[in-house]
Amino acid sequence: MPSTHQLTQRQIRFTQRQIRCMEKLPEGHKMVNTRYGTPIVRRPDGQLFGVQPNGRLAATIRVERVRSYLDVHG
Repeated sequence: MPSTHQLTQRQIRFTQRQIRCMEKLPEGHKMVNTRYGTPIVRRPDGQLFGVQPNGRLAATIRVERVRSYLDVHG
């Protein structure tokens, strides 16, 4: 299911090296989110990578959303 949310100004503050790295991504790679200001890229095989400030890709783990037991009613 494709996401249509727009990135906030805070999420867009990338270094020039990160931007160049994202511009040169191979076909099928897609920026899917940011985590603490780091762009997160998904490869065609589903693996996630963070674009480091120096422009290199670093493997990252997938973090699933969870619902706090404090929010569960019933």
